[in-house]
Amino acid sequence: MARLERPDGTKIPLGEITIGKLLGEGGFGIVHEATITGIKFNFAIKFLDPSPFNSDPAAARARFFHEAEVLFKLRHPRIVAIYGLGEHEGRPFILMERFFGLDLHQARESGGTPDPEAVLPFFGFMADALGHAHSKDVVHRDIKPRNLMTIRGDGRVLDFGIAALIDPDGSRLTRTGGTCVGDAFSAPELIENPRLRDPRCDVYSLGACWFWLLTGKVPKGLNWEAALRSTVTVSRDYERVLLRCLDQPDARYATMGELASEIRALRAGEMPRASEDALTDEDVLVLGVIASACPTPLEVASFYHVEQELKGATTRLALGVAYRRLVRFKLIATATDTDHNGNESMVLRLSSQGEQWTESNQKRIAALMQSLQPAQAAPATTVTLGDDEIPF
Repeated sequence: MARLERPDGTKIPLGEITIGKLLGEGGFGIVHEATITGIKFNFAIKFLDPSPFNSDPAAARARFFHEAEVLFKLRHPRIVAIYGLGEHEGRPFILMERFFGLDLHQARESGGTPDPEAVLPFFGFMADALGHAHSKDVVHRDIKPRNLMTIRGDGRVLDFGIAALIDPDGSRLTRTGGTCVGDAFSAPELIENPRLRDPRCDVYSLGACWFWLLTGKVPKGLNWEAALRSTVTVSRDYERVLLRCLDQPDARYATMGELASEIRALRAGEMPRASEDALTDEDVLVLGVIASACPTPLEVASFYHVEQELKGATTRLALGVAYRRLVRFKLIATATDTDHNGNESMVLRLSSQGEQWTESNQKRIAALMQSLQPAQAAPATTVTLGDDEIPF
């Protein structure tokens, strides 16, 4: 007879739980199928690593039940439901819904690289589920392919809150081996600060799973755009949405709701367009500098030129965010430019929509451009170089 237990030690019979076959195991415990006598429902039971209970069992037990209360608030059709929790032979467990699907590892192994368009509904569902959790002040912090399950267009997020339940102070998160947080799908800032509970960490991890599903590679130390383009063919809008998930925290989607909205727009072919109010002053300055440098549609501006023109007027971080927002609104585009020596570099140009926007907003652009102070020219000097000393 397995019984759930309150923090004060009072036993509450819940009927006989029969433990079935092993379903899986990971850094925080093992999962078995389970049934309860008299209930025709498929359960799974996860027995967690008991090490937090070893040093001060009473305090750890009380904290476990207290922290677990929030899991019962996560009622969402695509979050695996929690039905009970307790302790058995000194080991904490969670009784939960059993979802009959494949995790992303199994899905990729069985079906190979999926169609990029076919996975959009799934990642939209996952973003919705994570957004619901964030609205309850729960950050997952352990999103990875094993914790995302799918079947016939449906999906579930698993293991919500387990990182917080078992490791509330972050002391175990940087361990190697079985510990899952700190792996290749974790946001870089979470590795630096294991106690961080920022929803943008989940945005990164969901994007990393999406990137991995399409490419078979985790986004670590890669030219992500090149890795994506060499593996699958997707639209520029698709690419921008996916890669924005993996950007620096301030340039990522601030909320899962924003990401889910963009995924829905991708599916419908209705990516957002810029209005005058949608652009910051930094955005408009970037447009103004590019427009000044590119009087004809065939001309392009280098990133270095834009940065130098705006030096002192904005920060590099704000400039990077402005680039991404303008690309998302289809006002600028990146291109590859080849010089006379055959060297390639990435450059910027106005899109047709960008040209139209600058035409319609000339007064705002002109007013902001007047605020730019021209750099003082250095005194001209004459230097004679030999052929071997000419740098370019």
